[in-house]
Amino acid sequence: MSEFTTGILYPRKYEPSVLKMLPQSRQPYFHQNVNDHWNAFFLEDEWLERADTLRFLLQLSAQPVPLLWFHDAEESGWGFRLFDGGMEVSSATIPYSLDIEMTEAEFARRFPAVQSIDEISEQEELRRAYDEILEQVVRSVQFRQELSKGIARFRHQCFSRFVSAKQAQQLRSLFDINLLADFDEESGSSILYDSVDLFKEILGIEEMIWVNYTYLASGGAN
Repeated sequence: MSEFTTGILYPRKYEPSVLKMLPQSRQPYFHQNVNDHWNAFFLEDEWLERADTLRFLLQLSAQPVPLLWFHDAEESGWGFRLFDGGMEVSSATIPYSLDIEMTEAEFARRFPAVQSIDEISEQEELRRAYDEILEQVVRSVQFRQELSKGIARFRHQCFSRFVSAKQAQQLRSLFDINLLADFDEESGSSILYDSVDLFKEILGIEEMIWVNYTYLASGGAN
């Protein structure tokens, strides 16, 4: 089963305010300590799809309690939304498989007769063509443009309520398009797959893994 993590993090010093207001979310929730610096709560509306959920988070952030909604879905990507002062001040989405999706689309355009991915792995000529397209894709302007869309609202300075100035600068470096779009020729991999671990390490939220409202509601430890 692929990892599915989502939850709302906040600095532990705001715990009294959060616990007081959580019932106002008007939905089932779980609250837990993440580590010495962070707490998290998990709402039934895991993906913040309801207007009343978003309204509650904006109200809570106006207390002021800075909130970081974090998600990581192994099969698609990861990202965050940051709420502070009654507003959503920053956000980002990093797709894990953007390079593969773009490569497969271009491969299908060039080789419409190939019906199955198995054919690529079984035929050396097709496999070589696929690898060449992958390298072209990750070095293309279009690839950078698509990645840039996901980080257009990233603002490292908005993390100042959560982390030190040094950590904020580390986040700024992590979300540099030149780093995210970097491609390792030897391994054939990009930092897209490692960026979530780097993000969690910088913030000190490594414990946010394999946890979400659905898991906790099904009997997971809280």
